[in-house]
Amino acid sequence: MSSIDLVILGMLLEKPQSAYEIQKDIEYHHFSRWTKISIPSIYKKVHQLKEKGYLKSQVKKGSKFTKKAVYSITDEGKSCFFQLMKDCVDQPVSFVFDFNVVITNLNKMEKDKALELIDELRNQIASSSQENRQYADLYRDIPLVGKTVFKQQQLLYDSLLQWLDDFETQFKLGG
Repeated sequence: MSSIDLVILGMLLEKPQSAYEIQKDIEYHHFSRWTKISIPSIYKKVHQLKEKGYLKSQVKKGSKFTKKAVYSITDEGKSCFFQLMKDCVDQPVSFVFDFNVVITNLNKMEKDKALELIDELRNQIASSSQENRQYADLYRDIPLVGKTVFKQQQLLYDSLLQWLDDFETQFKLGG
């Protein structure tokens, strides 16, 4: 199971929804900013969860002449949800930053080019930090559990900027 299973089951614990509504909810909440979720995989996952007995569907009248399947979570799905929650928090916490492969190779470059890359990385982190602040402000009326993820992300951006400043200082000194 993946984080997308947890997201979908959690959303359906709140209220029954169609796969399209789940997709729109995921986009609205910007889940892709902090977890690996691809929008195309939502429909596939909903069907997989249904096949496993975690979801049930009811066909309802949609707009005009269309029909849509509205999904709700089963008791088995609720049990799966709580087990996934437990499994997730029982895993070691790791941070994987793609830019670390750049950091580990900076000493193989001319120093001025390496410093340009460090500066560009700082700009990217600062830009992401600013975007996070804007989202947090835009969605300031969301529940505490959502607000705290924005705060977590902001603390990480702030820490990364401080870490990068420290690293750059040492790198310039030849450390």
